[in-house]
Amino acid sequence: MRISSDRVVGVFVRDDGNYGMHFVDSGDAEAADALFRGLRRYASDSGFVQDEEISSICFDVSAVLRREETTPVSVVRIAPRPPIDPQHELGNGRAHADVLTAVHIAGGHTTLGEEIVPLDVEALRDFAAAAARGGRYVVTSVGALVNTAHELAAGRILMEHAEPQSVAYSHSFSNSSFAVRERTAVLNSALVPFAESLATSLALAAEAQVPDARLYVTTNDGGRMPLSRLSSTPVHSMYAGQASELIGAAALSNLEDGAVIVADGPRSFHGEILAGVPAVVPQRQRRGEDTLATQSAKVLPVTEFLVGGQAKPPTVVAAEGASRLVPHLWLRAARRADVDLRALGAACAPLADWVTQVVTVGSAVEMDQALAAAEARATARLVAFGAAPSEVRIIESGVAATAYENPRVVSVRVRALAGQTVGSMLRVGEYDVAL
Repeated sequence: MRISSDRVVGVFVRDDGNYGMHFVDSGDAEAADALFRGLRRYASDSGFVQDEEISSICFDVSAVLRREETTPVSVVRIAPRPPIDPQHELGNGRAHADVLTAVHIAGGHTTLGEEIVPLDVEALRDFAAAAARGGRYVVTSVGALVNTAHELAAGRILMEHAEPQSVAYSHSFSNSSFAVRERTAVLNSALVPFAESLATSLALAAEAQVPDARLYVTTNDGGRMPLSRLSSTPVHSMYAGQASELIGAAALSNLEDGAVIVADGPRSFHGEILAGVPAVVPQRQRRGEDTLATQSAKVLPVTEFLVGGQAKPPTVVAAEGASRLVPHLWLRAARRADVDLRALGAACAPLADWVTQVVTVGSAVEMDQALAAAEARATARLVAFGAAPSEVRIIESGVAATAYENPRVVSVRVRALAGQTVGSMLRVGEYDVAL
């Protein structure tokens, strides 16, 4: 299901691979209840699907997520000393506009989790006592990816003395850069108030119409997570739109692996499908925008150089209502989408979870144990999300040296998926359903 400012689109995907679409020309969450009623009428009138057969609903809300503008964020930076260069400062992008003030507090840990200097509790209490009541705060500490003690202690002090609206911790976002973690936490904090309201509205509307369905939301990497997580980490769904379109294009093409171009006029873009999901990059980085710590689908503008350098021509899918040609390259689409690609991608997106953490190890055995524990943790999460244990598959698992230059500190990265592979979900070709 895709929600935008002017339309809400729902796509059914049945177990037998047939699909259908219904939409309401009204945007945002206010249209959700009308859409659910419309979907039920469509299902009933067409005999396409019965209410009791709707087992899950996945929303793509990337087009409507917005920041809360009235309550700026105060940033608490915990480090042995203030930086002597601008590398630990916020950039000039979207996150920077939300920051009211920043304060440096002595503290921090080494890459092995050992305390460098004690947390300056008195200075933090003085700051919290003088701060305006009801503000939002983001706490970032040196070494917090290995030892979160100072970030959590600072949060408790702020809760006791500043009466905050919320306190967010940048160790929640995995990245070796202090600044990137901070920017991500600041933007996420600004998105949370609207995301909470949106998630509640969608959950209430769904409960009234399809009370037994599990509810999910798309993520930036082309997967889905429980809708409840939108309230805490909306930044991971903010850029999900193009990833959802790639999934939709791959589903229509019965594609498990290969390059894909979504042809949509000036919006045309290129992505890679690997094991049925988009190839990803560990952080989102676009020219003129903040770099953010969120696993994101790797999408690129379509250029002659990019397409010409591939051994196998990419699969080209024209978006609904778009030309069958990619502008300037004369690439003809293999097929034209007969449904909204973003809504279809949301319906087909697999359950997904990541475990990315920095750990200290003393031997190869401990390294293997850390990797096995991460895989087990990812599997357990997907089962908690509603997947059967037999459906879970680990598509990426590895240990890498970190940028900290300490051989005992390594980065563990695991990507787990669950559900039917996207290349086999739809009946296409002669079985197309024209709506």
